[in-house]
Amino acid sequence: MSGPKLASLTPELQALQQRWLRLSRTAQDELYAKEFLEPFAKLFAELPLHGAPREMEGRKPRALVSVLGLSWQPVALMAAWCKPERMLIIGTKESLAMTPGGESFVSLVARVGGLDRDNIETVQVGDPGEVEIYRAVRDFFKGIAKAGIDPRDVFVDPTGGKKSMSAAAALAGFLSGAPLVYVDYGKYDETNRIPIAGTEYPRLLSNPLEVLGDLERQHVFAAFNRGDYDEAARLAGRLAERLYAPREAECLAALARGYGAWDRFDFQGARSALVQAADLLDRFAHQGNWDWAEGIRPTLSKNLQALDELAKVQKKPERLEEGLPLLLWYLAAARRMLDAGKPSLAVLLTYAALERYVDLCLWVEFGLDPDDPDYGRVNDRLDHSRYHEAGRELFGERYTLRDPDGPLMFANGAQLLVALSPERLKPEDLGPLKGLMNARNKCEYEHGFLPKPPSAEDVGRHLQKAEEIVGRVSPGDFGSMLEKYRFPQLPTQNSEATR
Repeated sequence: MSGPKLASLTPELQALQQRWLRLSRTAQDELYAKEFLEPFAKLFAELPLHGAPREMEGRKPRALVSVLGLSWQPVALMAAWCKPERMLIIGTKESLAMTPGGESFVSLVARVGGLDRDNIETVQVGDPGEVEIYRAVRDFFKGIAKAGIDPRDVFVDPTGGKKSMSAAAALAGFLSGAPLVYVDYGKYDETNRIPIAGTEYPRLLSNPLEVLGDLERQHVFAAFNRGDYDEAARLAGRLAERLYAPREAECLAALARGYGAWDRFDFQGARSALVQAADLLDRFAHQGNWDWAEGIRPTLSKNLQALDELAKVQKKPERLEEGLPLLLWYLAAARRMLDAGKPSLAVLLTYAALERYVDLCLWVEFGLDPDDPDYGRVNDRLDHSRYHEAGRELFGERYTLRDPDGPLMFANGAQLLVALSPERLKPEDLGPLKGLMNARNKCEYEHGFLPKPPSAEDVGRHLQKAEEIVGRVSPGDFGSMLEKYRFPQLPTQNSEATR
């Protein structure tokens, strides 16, 4: 970072500065208030905010919180620089009673800063005044929120107060999400131990989260990787509100929102958020050196392709390939639930994937609508012997010989598909399908008073079989196609690239 830019003083101000250097401390304040402040404040107001990241360059706040001690110059200068719509000055009884150059301090600030006096609020605090300062900042933020002013549009300037007051105001501002600013100086008067008039400049105080935010980012990563996308989005959003350069946290929040929407089968919402995340990655990742970005970029690109494919799926596809993306999504979601230690949800999704596989095959290849199938369309193609054999395999002793009737469900659909198209569903698949049905029916989300959640090992076996069956209608490399539907993971210890 280059050094701060100081104001280029006019010859008149340079002469005043030299006079100021020869005066006593009291006389310096008098000269500053009466002759130096107003012309210098105009130059100060044009200075850049030193240390501001690119996102904050040229930005001025809508509101300002300043701490007033016996050094009143920083408060006046920052007001002139910000020209805020609303301002809060926190001071002691003594500091608020000061009259620099014979003028009340609030009047001086309003005049030099070009502010409406009615928009300047003052709060007097005692000693110690930390709690009073916290409350004053809290109440001020509540008030400006009603005017539509966001905390990020408020600057907190702790320059002028004594140490305990400045620390309290800085803490309150930081926790509220407001940037912290400071009136710094280029040269110092060693005699009177104050900054030399005319060398002041506005500076953005470094945000501790730029260094210490790694821990908060890890909390975001951990929530994301365990599938708690709402929590990840909340944590990332809160972090973004408190960073001066919030793009990385905003990108993480968009990722979490996108995958959370996808997890809820909101494909349109997922695509909107993930496109936003991809845009932020492309524009800002290289600037901020986001160490996790390159690892997630290939998966995100594949996922966006998958969402485009899902968006094209119709209720009644004309070809098997057109309905395949939905089956891939179910299988990928089942694998994710299994990896997250949620076997019952995984078994429900596995069941749902195969039920839709059966429906897809029977509709596309035989014209059977699952809700109102016309079995007359397949009477002459149905192998009745194979059909009843499949029924006995699936239903056991309770199976009775009868022709197909009623809506297509999982079991009777599988029975029919085996008889009509054994290359799509093989007779030897029926045993594993029956096991899947039993596992699904006994889990805590389905039938029976006392549930029996399936073991992860059993669900893994059912899911592997489902992937094998669905893969029969894949026009290409099924593993590569399925990979596009798997969510990424962010780089924490022991995490993998996708799941």
